[in-house]
Order: sequence, then C-alpha cells, then structure tokens
Amino acid sequence: MSWQEIQEGVKRCKRCKEEGFDGVKCPDDRIPTVEPRPRGVRILFISEAPPLNSQYYFYYENTNDRLRNSLFELLRSAMSCESEHGISTISDFIDAGFFLLPTVKCPTARDGRNAAPSAGVIKLCAERHLKREIEYIKPEGVCLLGRTALHGFLTLLNHWGMSGSSASSLKGGRSLSSVAGKVLEVEISGRSTRFMISYWPTRRHRKFNEICEHIRLLYEM
Repeated sequence: MSWQEIQEGVKRCKRCKEEGFDGVKCPDDRIPTVEPRPRGVRILFISEAPPLNSQYYFYYENTNDRLRNSLFELLRSAMSCESEHGISTISDFIDAGFFLLPTVKCPTARDGRNAAPSAGVIKLCAERHLKREIEYIKPEGVCLLGRTALHGFLTLLNHWGMSGSSASSLKGGRSLSSVAGKVLEVEISGRSTRFMISYWPTRRHRKFNEICEHIRLLYEM
C-alpha cells in the first residue's frame, strides 16, 4: 500500500462514528500536506490529535500552530551544535529527517471544547491507521509526545516485539511520569526501532527542557 493510499484511508475513515464513540469529529481530512522523506526518517514524532477549533494543524505553515512552534523551538535547541539543522520551516523539518503524525486522526469534543480522546478511540485509531503509517515509514527512531501517544504505543506493542530489557523497563508502571525519558527497542517488521517516551511539548510544562534532552538523546543514538 502506498503512502497516498494510507492517507486516503485516513481521510475516509468513519469507524469511530460506526462504533458509537461520543464526541469524535470524523471523518477529518487534515492529513499531512507532505510525504515522509524518501531517504528515510531519522525521528518520527507522534503527537496526540488535530485540534478541534482550527481548519488546519502542524503542516499548514501559514497558520500559528502551537505544536509546530514548540517542537521547532525544541529542535533548534537540541540541534544547536549542528548549524545545518536550523529548523524554521516544514521544508527544514523534512529535509533534516523528521516527520510528525498524530496518534488519533480526528479531534474529540466535549461540551464544545477540545478534549483528549478516549482509550477506545486511541486503540482503534492506533491499530487501524498509526500502525500502518509507522510500518510504511520505517523510522530510525520515534519520539512519543504525551499521554495519548504513549497509550497508542502501548496498544501497538501487542502487535510488535520488544527486547527483554525494554520490556523490563516498563514493569515499574506505564504512566507517563514513570516512563518519560526511557528509550525502548521495538521490533517492527524485522527491524529494530528506538522509541523515546517524552512529554507534550508546551512551554507551560514544567519539564519542557527535559523534552529537549530526550530529543537530543534519541537523535544522537
């Protein structure tokens, strides 16, 4: 299946509506406006879901997207020692070997406001779409940004293999606070892929600077 076919499937998907999940605004056609770099993706960032109250999100460069602004700031800091990686545009982002995908492809609303997707929505969307996207891209590393991304990843571990040492590092708990900063080796289609667990990148987060260190560590591995 080609990238275009995968994304067309995302745009047409109405499974959440068919399953009766409340508040999910599907279908949603805000797929990435660019494709992953053919030469390979060094780090794939996994976010939460597109915003409810905007026609656009991360890849629509003429909009003031908070996730893009925060992530680009983190990347400029993490890559400060490499002048060629001045990340200020989507083209810079792609050319440097980065890509971003939301765990859940459609926003969720509660009382007319943006809300976190439910566990059922995360599981359905991760298994139906995110798994296929990751297996197509074959990234060297994946950075999970926030709780929704972590929950989607934990769902997909049921379909992939993981080394014994990585599995043991999750035994102490699977909450974001207990596993943030951990790097896990996951076997995907016969290929080892590193997953870094990190926080949602907002300046208001008291551990914002730790996200930069997480990205730097994953990038340098």
